[in-house]
Amino acid sequence: MSAPLPALSRARILLLVLGIAAATYANALGNGWAVDDEYIVRDNPVVTEGRWGDAVSGAYWTGLEAEPSLWRPTTLAVLTAQWQAFGGRPLAFHAVSLLLHALVSVLVVLLLAAVLPTAAAAAGGALFAAHPVHVEAVANVVGQSELLAAAFYLGACVLYLRTRDAGARARALRLPALALLYALAIGAKESGITLPGVLLLLGLVVPERRGEVPAPRRVRQRLVADLPVYVTLGAVAGAYLCLRVWVLGSVTGEDVPAELRALGTGARVLTALSLWPTYLRLLVIPFDLSSDYGPAVLLPATGVRTDVVAGALILAALGATALAARRHPWAALAAGWLVITVLPISHLLFPAGTMLGERTLYLPSVAVALAAGGGLALVATRRPQRVRLAAAAGALVVGVFLVRSVVRNPTWFDSFSVMSALAREHHESWRAHRSRAAGLVRAGDVTGALGEYDEALRLRPGDYAMLCEAGSLYKRQRQLAPAERLLTAAVRVEPDRPLAYRLLAELYLLAGDGRRAHATALAGLARWGSDHDLWALVSESYVAKGDLPAAVRARQAALAFDPSSASDRGRLAELLAAQSSAPADASAR
Repeated sequence: MSAPLPALSRARILLLVLGIAAATYANALGNGWAVDDEYIVRDNPVVTEGRWGDAVSGAYWTGLEAEPSLWRPTTLAVLTAQWQAFGGRPLAFHAVSLLLHALVSVLVVLLLAAVLPTAAAAAGGALFAAHPVHVEAVANVVGQSELLAAAFYLGACVLYLRTRDAGARARALRLPALALLYALAIGAKESGITLPGVLLLLGLVVPERRGEVPAPRRVRQRLVADLPVYVTLGAVAGAYLCLRVWVLGSVTGEDVPAELRALGTGARVLTALSLWPTYLRLLVIPFDLSSDYGPAVLLPATGVRTDVVAGALILAALGATALAARRHPWAALAAGWLVITVLPISHLLFPAGTMLGERTLYLPSVAVALAAGGGLALVATRRPQRVRLAAAAGALVVGVFLVRSVVRNPTWFDSFSVMSALAREHHESWRAHRSRAAGLVRAGDVTGALGEYDEALRLRPGDYAMLCEAGSLYKRQRQLAPAERLLTAAVRVEPDRPLAYRLLAELYLLAGDGRRAHATALAGLARWGSDHDLWALVSESYVAKGDLPAAVRARQAALAFDPSSASDRGRLAELLAAQSSAPADASAR
């Protein structure tokens, strides 16, 4: 019996998916700037001043000390274009995010339609449009990196499938189009680099005609015919990696989280396995959401734990499904898609920039849409009398997902709402303790703030920024011993960053120890290079030691960074006056 799924026109599917996407994120249009939005968009002169050259050739995220740590030229250029077009109105940015998500949802339907009946593909697209794990990517402006990467990535997949049986001329023309889409995808987000693996998967498991089983001989012919595609994409990937090294100084560039930095290869692999149950939970039962999954929401695995074993079993099951599901290409595609797209964020090959982020599951969640649509098609084929029940259950799930997303969207209204929700939902998070510490400082409860910093550092002991924050707070309270301990630890953790050297030199000056202040500031200059604040501290250390000529020279070096600095000019005048009066004082004596 043929599957009794209703025939839906392309226009109806388009309206359905667009309507669900709009209904899911309409209340996110009122959100403002939250967390990374502030640094990457609102307060970024590259974006606000329209520095197009820097947008394409500069770092996307410059980190605590302005060291380049990410390169995403596509995303930064698109954000810059939005600011120049709409100004600093967050509404416009959120509207673009909604439109991008709607576009990606339509592309998901087009991809699913290659292996599923139209109605089943529409069901999978509807689920994708409403999925709550997408809230961080869609309701937060910087999530556009995920949306853009997914749009170009899926566009390349659809183009590949629709042109693989075209004539020789059309197949030649698709090469530059695929190369452009690939370059834009990896320029939007690093995870786009996995596209060749997914195209290979599509060539292996997706038949030329829906419902057929790919014959081994035909698969071999396909691989040979597609060889120019892989050579072209390989050249794009090689060029991208070379440019990335030129911009960032290394391939990785990105800071490794403190909780992962100290892990050996074995512990990192165990940690990667331990995350798979959480990936699966967030993709299948996405109700307990969090803006942060660092300690102690999730903890690195240093030994074999239950979640490590579960992760290994999940990967084994996905691998078996991808290899065995020849009669159901959608199942093989879903399993393979999930493994390939999760790989860059999994820490399996190398440490990623965060333990886990819901935004990073945006592209992998296409696998859930495939599984949902495929499940509906399977019921329609094997249990046609139950297809209405299955469709109703699917509609209910989409409705529940939509409501959960709508409720979650205001969490990303601003930074305060994000941190308030985190503290409420996951009070054990190190980031929640850090946020409470900042709030207590503003409220004047310094003792409470120091306690929160101590707890946050217990959970994440090697966090450079937090060591500097807590050390600076202890310094301001003139608790010099704990301040020195924390700032010295920060120097050990990141010896090539200047902030801890600055704070430690200030601490020694406060303690009246000019020699140690001098040595610390010079050590910072030796590791970081020339720096205004460190030269100013060298100058003050010379003052503490009574060497005014050297203090003048060091202050002049600081002034060279900003010749219009009134504070540096004033201090230089004071030092010159003191230097000129010193001989007179000596002769008077």
